[in-house]
Amino acid sequence: MELGAPLGVVSYHVRMLRDYDCVELVRTEPRRGALQHFYRATARPTLDEDQWRTLPAGLRGELTGETLTELVTDLGASADAGHLQDPDVILNRTPLELDEKAFKKLNKLLNKTQEQALAIAEESAARHNDGDTEVFPTEIAILHFKRAAS
Repeated sequence: MELGAPLGVVSYHVRMLRDYDCVELVRTEPRRGALQHFYRATARPTLDEDQWRTLPAGLRGELTGETLTELVTDLGASADAGHLQDPDVILNRTPLELDEKAFKKLNKLLNKTQEQALAIAEESAARHNDGDTEVFPTEIAILHFKRAAS
């Protein structure tokens, strides 16, 4: 198997992606007495709050680890390229003390912020497709988590 993982593990994860409408079956082909399935991504890799909660804890941990690894890699590449010296870069870190109600309220605000960022990106893509403007890659990372007690 190309992924280096047992077929049962891959099948389980593909089934999860299909259940959450993240992939769709595009075709099947006979192969060695079985059917080989081909899927295509149908959604950006973001789950809503309810979907995230229903994922097995191990999968949530894996996805979190992969996301953080990719974020650090991208951040390092940007630093190496000198992009973090740009005066328009935003980098803030704000430790807070919140109760559970405030924690959830802030999560909702951050989710709305992400939705607005995606809408802004769509507007930019439309201008680019019309030939009005050039685009360049950027990234936002929204982290809100409970800190370990110090």
